[in-house]
Amino acid sequence: MIDEKIVIVGGTGQFGQHLGKLLEEHNEITISGESLEEAEEVANKHGWDFGENTEIVKDADVVIVAVPIAVTVDVIEEIGSHISDDTLFCDITSVKKKPTEAMKQYSDEVLGMHPMYAPSNSVEGQKIVLTPIEGKKWTAMEEFWNRKDAHIHVTDAESHDKAMSLVQGLMHFSELVVSETIRKSDMSGSEMSEYSSPVYQLITDLTARMLNQKSGLYGSIQAENPENEKVRERFKESAEEIQEIIGDEEAFAEKFEELGEEFDLEDAQERTDLVIEHLSDEVRK
Repeated sequence: MIDEKIVIVGGTGQFGQHLGKLLEEHNEITISGESLEEAEEVANKHGWDFGENTEIVKDADVVIVAVPIAVTVDVIEEIGSHISDDTLFCDITSVKKKPTEAMKQYSDEVLGMHPMYAPSNSVEGQKIVLTPIEGKKWTAMEEFWNRKDAHIHVTDAESHDKAMSLVQGLMHFSELVVSETIRKSDMSGSEMSEYSSPVYQLITDLTARMLNQKSGLYGSIQAENPENEKVRERFKESAEEIQEIIGDEEAFAEKFEELGEEFDLEDAQERTDLVIEHLSDEVRK
């Protein structure tokens, strides 16, 4: 991707700025923000151009919508009629069906993107899910991510959202439930740490990592993916089913074995052993 005018709507946010810095080599970056003043401040810091949403998209080669999930479709509808029908129209939310359906009303070149990492991390080795909807220009973004040594997975929007209901919706929901259960206990976090094994510390650190982010992001992930409601209901049903077999040694063993069939147990053991050894080394230092 060279000599392209790339517009990032919402380019003042953390991931918007991250994308701008990744894409600025050999390209012209223009951003917008919640206000023109904010956009100007961020653009001047990076040496980019800035402007209002509907103005900057008019002659863009690529438009990337990088705003919160809850307002993504609204922003797409705001700018859609101002872009050319051959502009590569993209978004970066963790929900793909609604945004891509909205974008294809305005462009013949549509790509849903879901970079599955935080902007504080390196791109190398990170998972990027792409859901191309219309046209062929999306392969330029595929090549871009490949050059950054990311791991690309190409799928359709519906499959993405169903997968994310487990990968994000279920996992985050379970972390929230665990956090709330811990909060209701009569033992403080510092007291619990005295009894923590490296495995427990890893699990709670991952939960704490989520809670260290913005609540709006995780609230939107739960609310905006329509598949999540069904998964949350299955979570509650599953908790009740497991509760019922506690104390029944035979039933528990049968369920335990059945659940193990869902995972690659040996590879999981090897990966977590490496992590645990690393954590144990850090404690010993």
